[in-house]
Amino acid sequence: MEHKFHLLISPKFFSRSLEYGLFGVSERNLNQLANIKKGDIVFYYTAHKVGSRTEGVIYGPFEIISEIFFNEQLVWVPDTKDNSKDKYPFRIKFKYLEEHVCPNPVSVQAFWDLREEGKIKSVIDSSALIDKAVCTLLHDEGILLMQTLLQANQTPGTDKSPYKGHSFEEKEIDVRKTKGKDIQELNMEAYLEAYLLMNPEKLHQLAGFSDFSSNKYQVDVLNQVSTFIAGGAIDIVCLYKKKVLDIWLTLSAAVFELKKGVIEPYSIDQLTRYIEWAARLIPGAKHEMIKGVIIGRDFGKQINPRNAVLERITLFDKLYSLDCYTYHVTDKEITFEKFNITTGVIKHA
Repeated sequence: MEHKFHLLISPKFFSRSLEYGLFGVSERNLNQLANIKKGDIVFYYTAHKVGSRTEGVIYGPFEIISEIFFNEQLVWVPDTKDNSKDKYPFRIKFKYLEEHVCPNPVSVQAFWDLREEGKIKSVIDSSALIDKAVCTLLHDEGILLMQTLLQANQTPGTDKSPYKGHSFEEKEIDVRKTKGKDIQELNMEAYLEAYLLMNPEKLHQLAGFSDFSSNKYQVDVLNQVSTFIAGGAIDIVCLYKKKVLDIWLTLSAAVFELKKGVIEPYSIDQLTRYIEWAARLIPGAKHEMIKGVIIGRDFGKQINPRNAVLERITLFDKLYSLDCYTYHVTDKEITFEKFNITTGVIKHA
């Protein structure tokens, strides 16, 4: 199984993060952190003062040693509502990769140089280093970035971090917080994305690819993928691969657009733009193999909006493979029901 790579982004808090062996985000960025799993490899982008100017640098590689968890113990910044709690309570634990400790960072320019030289096809633009807390990297991005760091640290260093946060309690995260009585709507769209990333079997079922019964299949999951001039970010992209003759070949892909409220007709247009962009941006992805999946809240008695969405999907049906689902929050889980584009009938997924 290939390693998964991610870039953590925090211009201010690297020293404190390394001291505690923790990286944290606020509730609104919970979805960005939810794609990181125990055993993944991460790099850390931060900023250093060099004389009168600020220079971006990348540290790593680090290994993730926990799943995402909740803990409000103060580490970085007090919460505005309660000074005894931290502003970034959604967290993961990390440590230097023991196999080769690299204490010296590389300039972020080294990353852009790899892209400009055509050695990697990057899913990161410069705005991502400002607007995001986490970026999932393509496999080749991660490999070459790790190689660049090792070349800058040819002799392994010593890991001197006390990792004060590794003893912190790892509390479970509830992403099923809702509002409304008759029809429940998730409080934040980030909850829906985090739920799917934390429950990959449901994610892959919705994508129509759930056969991982052998080591011949694997999936790459990217989330909040910048679309540059297309505007916005793709919520989730899944790339499904099969190993043939010891070569990983891409079989299919799925692009997810998520809404905490009801789906609007214009959202279908947005989904088709994201399909086109994914085909151009992501290696191995082609237009005809990408399924578009859109998920929103139950329409309830809103018949006209539901019919307008179905009509919009039908309009694109011959050009794109599109599936539409509504979500329902229960005491134990979030369930999904699929629209039959032809009949308008909703079926449990």
